[in-house]
Amino acid sequence: MAIKSLKASDLRKSIPLAGLGFKSTKNLTPLDGIIGQDRAIKAIQLALEMDFSGYNIFVTGKVGTGRTTIVQDLLNKFAKTKEAPGDWCYVYNFNEPDSPQALFLPNGKACQFQKDMDRLIKTLKTEIRRVFGSKKYEDQKLSIVNRQNERKRKLLEQLNKEAQDLKLQIQSTPTGFQTVVMKDDKPLESEQYQQLSDQEKQNINERIQSMENKISQAVRSIARLDLETQQSLSKLDEQVASFAVEQFMHEVKEKYKELEPVQKYLDEVRVDVILNIMDFLGEVEKEEQKSDSQLIFGNSTKVKKNHFKRYTVNVVVDNSQLKGAPVIYEPNPTYNNIFGRIEKYSEYGTYLTDFTMIKAGTLLKANGGYLITDALEIFRNPFAYDALKRAIRNKEIRIEDVSELYGVSPVSTLKPSPIPLNVKIVLVGRTGLYNLLQFYDEDFSRIFKIRADFDYETGSNKKAVHQYAQFIKKVVDEENLIPFDSSAIHEIISYGHRLVEDQVKLSLKFGSLTRVIRETNYWAKKDRSKVAKDVHVKKAITEYEYRHSLVEEKIQEMIERDIYKIIVDGEAVGQINGLSVYQLGEYVFGRPHKITSKTYIGNENVVHIERKAHLSGKIHDKGVYVLSGFFNWKFGEFIPLSFSASLAFEQSYTTIDGDSASSTELYALISSLSGVPIHQGVAVTGSVNQNGEVQAIGGVNEKIEGYFKVCKAKGLTGKQGVMIPRSNLDHLMLKDEVVEAVKKDKFHIWAIDTIEDGLKILTGRKVGRRNKNGKFPKNTIYYQVEETLREFTRRNDEYRKSIDKKKGTKKAKDNNNRKSDESEENGEE
Repeated sequence: MAIKSLKASDLRKSIPLAGLGFKSTKNLTPLDGIIGQDRAIKAIQLALEMDFSGYNIFVTGKVGTGRTTIVQDLLNKFAKTKEAPGDWCYVYNFNEPDSPQALFLPNGKACQFQKDMDRLIKTLKTEIRRVFGSKKYEDQKLSIVNRQNERKRKLLEQLNKEAQDLKLQIQSTPTGFQTVVMKDDKPLESEQYQQLSDQEKQNINERIQSMENKISQAVRSIARLDLETQQSLSKLDEQVASFAVEQFMHEVKEKYKELEPVQKYLDEVRVDVILNIMDFLGEVEKEEQKSDSQLIFGNSTKVKKNHFKRYTVNVVVDNSQLKGAPVIYEPNPTYNNIFGRIEKYSEYGTYLTDFTMIKAGTLLKANGGYLITDALEIFRNPFAYDALKRAIRNKEIRIEDVSELYGVSPVSTLKPSPIPLNVKIVLVGRTGLYNLLQFYDEDFSRIFKIRADFDYETGSNKKAVHQYAQFIKKVVDEENLIPFDSSAIHEIISYGHRLVEDQVKLSLKFGSLTRVIRETNYWAKKDRSKVAKDVHVKKAITEYEYRHSLVEEKIQEMIERDIYKIIVDGEAVGQINGLSVYQLGEYVFGRPHKITSKTYIGNENVVHIERKAHLSGKIHDKGVYVLSGFFNWKFGEFIPLSFSASLAFEQSYTTIDGDSASSTELYALISSLSGVPIHQGVAVTGSVNQNGEVQAIGGVNEKIEGYFKVCKAKGLTGKQGVMIPRSNLDHLMLKDEVVEAVKKDKFHIWAIDTIEDGLKILTGRKVGRRNKNGKFPKNTIYYQVEETLREFTRRNDEYRKSIDKKKGTKKAKDNNNRKSDESEENGEE
């Protein structure tokens, strides 16, 4: 029986406009949910509700399915049910200046604490100068000095009295005290001293020695008095400073009395202020005015040091504006962007830093919430993935200088104290990357226990269609577009079927759908229409295809100019039009290829020229091997196969892969062996198995449309068409012009199950089936194939016999010559 071509109604999904139940997006509510991602959503919900370690999420699925947007929406909704985490700041570590101390404060308190500290130090600078400049302080200080001076005076008076008793006088010099001998109330001259007797000189020396001993004792006593004075003054300064600091510090401490780490820090600040009270006095005010100015010395720049910077509070995370847990998306996951950085400034040709230059990364900002980033991007940045694993494993964040990770740090740097980490990590990546990590990274499965796999399609039922319409309504409202009527919505739903090439499935690639919606709005406004209609949707799709179809048009032009030789009419033996698909980014198109086959006597079976030239992929090679299996099964059981064949994609100069041309190649082989010509107006696609069953392939719509364009350009005859596997029927979502041509009987599409079905369409001849005697009926295609194979075998046998006969004659002649030579040798002997 003849195989009928498909009806126009079989070529597209039919969605009745009346069945939509609305006239435009005005009658719809925006989509409040997610279409067709139940598996992924359940996985994410499980991860969010599990408080155990390792329940981080790896999101997989195709690009364009809205993975990142959906995950962000889910996390934002879930985060609103959580409490906002507290703030983090770094402060100066008075015990270890190179290890700044991290302080945790309740939500919104860090910035307030920063302001309180700035206000406190500013107040202390004013009040300390005021207190130390007060008359009361000066009186206390003067009292201490006077009291000590009085004691020194009495000590010196006593020393002078003792000197007088010894008839000596003490004179003060820049180098100390000098003893002078007196006689008759006058200093003893050197000449007078020389005239004295030895006994008198000895007496004077003894008196001087005695006096110098007392002077030494007095000097030590004066030094002790000076030390006591200094200690008394320091104690006074400490008491005054402590009084001034305590009264203002108490207010701050009282404000943060429930935060023990803050209380400890404030105590350390109080001690440091008192110990460094002189920084608040003297020339400090002048130094402060210069602290932020630059003084130029030659070609170098020096920034004056700020004595009060140590009291600054560096707020690295401020969550005061949060209403719930933070949800942060990091588009560029470099090490510094994720973990933070320690910035530096230049001074005297080197780089310096301090704790105020510590900056938080997104991991710290997301602490207490959720961090989303791209998996592939994090692998492109050195150290980022390993550091992320380490942070998750140790449950702490360390802000480190990235140069230290290289093992080379040319300048001194800080080692801030780590901060406890409590965050859910969400990595978004491809399935292949997920599988690689599962296989090669032993830590991966422990750290990312949850996989949220996003589907790229969903079932086309009444609910899904309505949700599609609601999605269009959502985009229209969010982006302030004009309304879409039911015909436009219908066309977008059809496009959703087209994207997945399936009449029973709808695409979940919302990125592509959103693009079409936006561009439809553009063309509708360009048309000065108040609503978007189906013609505007078609215009948006057509214009998109036009922007990406330059390569396709160039190929089409070469076919039309007969540079690429494609014949779409008449008959030819061993020649057929196969169909292939090209993908350039998101744009996919089909084009025909002339496939030829030549058969001849031999024993190499099927030789594929593309494979010999290393221009075929492994899947395509497998399809060629299947052809050998089919021939051995179909004919080799009854006769020996002594033939070889060559197959070629004519004018193909790039790599070919996939097995969708295997049935096409088989038809060409059978035609070549049988001598039965093939109708050149029929193009073929479909893979074949060893049983001769035709199997489904991909890109069926593009292949049909690509061949239709060629036939249309060369002239439609009404006999042209495409053969496809019957299992591809549900994948048909053809364009209107193809459907219209089929409807008018100018173009045909046949769905087949077996090679025999295809041969009937291609040749119009009976294929043949073996009878009880194992023979094919005469004048059938398989009968002629088998006859050709028998003829090849007969000729091959005859050729071998002739070769063997020649070899036997030569061997006999050689034996006779050898015997003659032996006789001559025996005669000579």
